[in-house]
Amino acid sequence: MTNQKRIDENLEEVKNYHKQIMKLSEEDKVDKIYLLSKQLVFIGRLAAIFSEIHRNIYVERKRIYNTEYLKAKQSKAVHAELAIIDIRQREADAYNNYKRWNTAFITTREEINALKYKVRIDLEDGSSR
Repeated sequence: MTNQKRIDENLEEVKNYHKQIMKLSEEDKVDKIYLLSKQLVFIGRLAAIFSEIHRNIYVERKRIYNTEYLKAKQSKAVHAELAIIDIRQREADAYNNYKRWNTAFITTREEINALKYKVRIDLEDGSSR
């Protein structure tokens, strides 16, 4: 399966869960925890996919740099750097996507923990439904 297909499938799941979460009221904390936990799986998968893409581009960049460095007769570093300019941009984009989804993962996990805490407090003081 291609990376783009994996990204699209997981992104679709994240969107589906987001729509369900948006329909919930503020009082539906337990249901929200459940849906956020399900969504967290797909957010984590997206972060992992983009991390993998970033690592693969990094390896490609290093390989091309070293190949061009060895091929050049003079100004080896300059020739090697010129050969990888576009790859550096792709690598930066992949890294940014990874960081975006990793941050979303951490944020969602923290939101789940905050909701769990609120549910625990509601149960202790008897204000839950």
